[in-house]
Amino acid sequence: MGRKALLSAFAIIGFFLGIAGYYMFKNIANLVEKYSLLSSIDWIIAGIAGAIITVILVVVWAYATS
Repeated sequence: MGRKALLSAFAIIGFFLGIAGYYMFKNIANLVEKYSLLSSIDWIIAGIAGAIITVILVVVWAYATS
């Protein structure tokens, strides 16, 4: 598996972990409200943030262990 494919895989995993974390926070904090269609894209933003953080952590780990 190439470097780009591996980083893409970690980005996808991080995306879904970000989404899961977002929904867990929403349920734990009892912040579930009815959102309009426009404001319901915040889960996408959480997923993208999770993907970015995961890729950064993997890159830092890769350079630290080489």
